[in-house]
Amino acid sequence: MSQSIGEVELRFLVQDGKFPLKIEELTPEASARRYYRVFYPGDSKILCKDVRFQHDFVDIGNFLRSHGFRVPDVYKTDLIHNLTLLSDEGDKDLTFVKDDGEYREYMVKCVELLTELQKLEPEAPVSGREFDYEKLRSENQFTYTSFLQFAKRFGLKTDLRAEVKIFLDEAAAFLAEYKIKVFCHRDFHARNLMLSPDGSITMIDFQDARMGTPFYDLSSLLYDAYRPIPFAMRRGLFLLFMKLSDSRFPRSKECFYLQSLQRSYKALGSYFMLVAEKGQDKYRASILSCLENLLEIAQVGLFPDQLFLFFHFLKKELSGNAAFAEKLEGIPDER
Repeated sequence: MSQSIGEVELRFLVQDGKFPLKIEELTPEASARRYYRVFYPGDSKILCKDVRFQHDFVDIGNFLRSHGFRVPDVYKTDLIHNLTLLSDEGDKDLTFVKDDGEYREYMVKCVELLTELQKLEPEAPVSGREFDYEKLRSENQFTYTSFLQFAKRFGLKTDLRAEVKIFLDEAAAFLAEYKIKVFCHRDFHARNLMLSPDGSITMIDFQDARMGTPFYDLSSLLYDAYRPIPFAMRRGLFLLFMKLSDSRFPRSKECFYLQSLQRSYKALGSYFMLVAEKGQDKYRASILSCLENLLEIAQVGLFPDQLFLFFHFLKKELSGNAAFAEKLEGIPDER
């Protein structure tokens, strides 16, 4: 039993007057939340222990469930101690699918799921917040600040020039002013899409959902550092998304690549922070995979040369940096 489980948690977990048979802590991810698998006779559930209670997770989950989307069931909550007892959706997310052909079949399901999500009429809290200019610009600044800390730790010489920062802020302005805004999961990537035994997909980690461009979640899915895919597959899935959406989005290709740039750049900042500040070395491989995505985005999106060169020289320097490579494991295959 995990040392993080105390008397308060045990009382919360009592079911039919009995304590659970066993409790196992699940592998921590990027957030401060901790998850535990709780075993009962003939059943298991997931305990979420957070630093604050996730009201938005419960409210948005209820909203999505009421519209037929598969999300974890909430059985019990403790608002004082920040505890939530959830249905057990298993151990496997989409990163467990290694075969590209099988993965493409799941990606088609995900694109179909995404287009259905975007037909929703969002309610609070999602309807009251969006990816406006200040939010997007703050994410750009977050990545820059995280990069400085990361570069200092590993003694990097690659510099992010002023022209790059200016272009990223201009991209943020374009995305903020895009006329069509839809429901955005915000972290619609392979690790947040759980594989159910019946082949269906369960969404998790949607508590930060907000309004944004139709391409925000699509870019998270198609440019996923956790699960790279071939360019041809990415292109085909983009065309499928446009077909299912009736091609109703103006300047669609421009918006998609600007959104992909912004989204992957923000993800890069998160990986910088997790490695340099949090010491989570498993995200070192994600940095290289994310840079590979950003190189393609900069090329195909026909963005300024300085943007491509920054990503190129940073990836090259990291590949030859002994301190960075020391704990580098599980680098995804480049396709």
